[in-house]
Amino acid sequence: MKNLLIILILTLIYVSCKTERKTQLPKSDFSLKKDYVELTNKLTELDTIKVWMNLSQCTYQGIEKLTITRKKDSIKIQPEFAESMIVGTEFIKEKEIIISVNDTIWKFNEFLKRNENRSQSDSLKYGRLQITLNSEKLNFFTHGLGDSGKFLFDYCRTMKNIMPESDNHIFGVEIIEIEDGEMEETELESE
Repeated sequence: MKNLLIILILTLIYVSCKTERKTQLPKSDFSLKKDYVELTNKLTELDTIKVWMNLSQCTYQGIEKLTITRKKDSIKIQPEFAESMIVGTEFIKEKEIIISVNDTIWKFNEFLKRNENRSQSDSLKYGRLQITLNSEKLNFFTHGLGDSGKFLFDYCRTMKNIMPESDNHIFGVEIIEIEDGEMEETELESE
């Protein structure tokens, strides 16, 4: 009887192990290398995109990080900013931005498409702008001070669309002196 009980228990354990089904977790079909120019359209709730932008030019130093996620029909953008390139510098979180997936104001996809010729996915160097998704990386490079300025202007103008009050996107803003020595900001015209 004792042997029968042991055989029954072992049989139940064996059967339960064999019938256990492995649960498959859903996977995103978003590919950074293929889909980055449609980033906000093809992003799924399973994806977290990280954007790192070097805003430094001449004597100014600044870095912006964006964490982009999707929830249902909205895109969430969490900006962080640091005014130093020193390793270990603390980033300051800015106000979270939530836009519709059908948004026509930010136009980040258009910015990426305009700068498609700057992208390299297999570079070991860091570009002026870097986008990551898990282990995939995409770097955008500039060549020379003039080209860097054009790229920074384009990026800052794009970011000002969703962050009009931002003091961090200084490129593309001209400061002119008006009466009584006061200063006023105006947008520079793009070529």
